[in-house]
Amino acid sequence: MGGQMPLLDQPVLDQLTADVGQESAAFLISSLKQEIEKTGSALAKFASEGDLEQLEIQAHALKSAARSFGAMRLGEACYALEEAARDERAAEIGNLMSRFRTISEETLEAFGD
Repeated sequence: MGGQMPLLDQPVLDQLTADVGQESAAFLISSLKQEIEKTGSALAKFASEGDLEQLEIQAHALKSAARSFGAMRLGEACYALEEAARDERAAEIGNLMSRFRTISEETLEAFGD
């Protein structure tokens, strides 16, 4: 299913723009992009340290934000990290982090400047 899921769900973005206006939507998306970068660094740190509790917390927070902005694949990548951390499946974290990095880069690019 992940391959079929859109990188960005355009109807969600359109609704955001309709709800808050073009200027505010652009500001909110810019804030999300910063959050993706900041949280991505934190996730990498917690993964390398084996801090599964913080990894779960940070992945959960970004999952919610990503989904609310229509970044569906990023939300799913965060969900996978969150679940693996919660279930203490440490052996899976490396591959999931690699997937997260790829999808976060694609998402940032899709949001554009």
